[in-house]
Amino acid sequence: MAGGDPGDAMVPVERAELVTKDMDLIAEVIRDLHVEHEAAFSCPDPAQVDGRVRSVTAHGLTAAVVRYGGFEYSAEVEPVNPPMAVVCTGNSGVITTAREDLRLARGDVFMTPVDLPSVTAVDEGDYATLRVPWTAVGSVAEAVSGAPAADLRFEAMAPVSADRQHMFARTAELVCGQLVTSGAAGIYPLVLQELTRLTAVAFLATFPNTTMTAPYLPGPGWVAPAAARRAAVFIESHADQPVTLDQIAAAAGVTGRALQYAFRRHFGTTPTGYLRRIRLERAHAALGDADPASDITVAAIARRWGWASHSQFTAAYQKRFGVPPSHTLRS
Repeated sequence: MAGGDPGDAMVPVERAELVTKDMDLIAEVIRDLHVEHEAAFSCPDPAQVDGRVRSVTAHGLTAAVVRYGGFEYSAEVEPVNPPMAVVCTGNSGVITTAREDLRLARGDVFMTPVDLPSVTAVDEGDYATLRVPWTAVGSVAEAVSGAPAADLRFEAMAPVSADRQHMFARTAELVCGQLVTSGAAGIYPLVLQELTRLTAVAFLATFPNTTMTAPYLPGPGWVAPAAARRAAVFIESHADQPVTLDQIAAAAGVTGRALQYAFRRHFGTTPTGYLRRIRLERAHAALGDADPASDITVAAIARRWGWASHSQFTAAYQKRFGVPPSHTLRS
C-alpha cells in the first residue's frame, strides 16, 4: 500500500435535474432536495416562469445551482439540518428569524438557521447551495478548537466579514464545478474527501460559531515520538484512501487533538498537511512514470491523488518541486 495508486474507482453521485415552468413543481423539488418549507408565489405572467434546478449529493455532501425567473418566491422555512448555506449569485431579498433580519443582495452569502424557523422572500435570480454532514464539520471543529464536536453550534446567518463571504463563494464555485456543472456520474474518493473538508472549513471560517469563541483549552500533554511515527506510517500506507483524523489517531493510540499537537512538534505540520504532502509526492511519482505519449493529463493525476483544484495543485507542486507538473509529465 505504501506506493499504492488510488486507481479508477469512483464514488457514484446522486444527481437531480429539473427544467420547468411549474412553480409548484419548483417548490416541491427544492423541498425534497434542500429544505422543508411552505411556499407562496407572486407571478404577473405565468408564461414568463423559468425554473431550473441541478443538484448533486455524494456521501452527504450536497451542492446545487438553482435559477428561477418570472416570479417572486416567499417561504416559511423549517430549521435546516445538517448545515446548509446559500450564495446569492443573482438574487435579492430578505430572510427573517426571531433572532435577526438579513437583507440580501447579489453576491451575498447566508447560512440557513439550524435551530430556528425563518421566513424568506426573494426576487427572481440565481443561487448556489452547499450542505455538509455534521460529522465532517464537527470533526474539523474539534481538530481546530479542541472542543468536543457535540458542542459545536452555529450562532448567526450572516458571514463574519466580507473577506470570509468571498472565500465561501469561491468554495461554493469550486464544489459546484466539481459536482454539479461537470455533469460527472462519479468522483474520486480522495477528491470527495477533500471537497467535504474544504466545505466544512469554509462553514466554520465564515459563519459565527462556537469554535470562534471557545475558551482556551490546555494542551493535551506530551506524546511519544513513536506514536507520531506510527501515525506517519499509517498515513503513508493509506494515502491512496480517504482516511480521517480519527483513524490516524486510532492507529497511533492517541486522541485526535493530541495527534495534532504531536505532528506540529515533530513534523512541523498537521496530520492533514502531512497526508497532503505524501499525496503530492505520490502524484509527482505518477507524473514521472507516465508515458508522455499517452492520453494521461496532469489534471487526471491531480484528481486521483485528491486535488480538486488544478490551480492549487499546480501551485503546491511548483512550490515543492520547483517546476510545474506539466514539466515532469513531459520529461
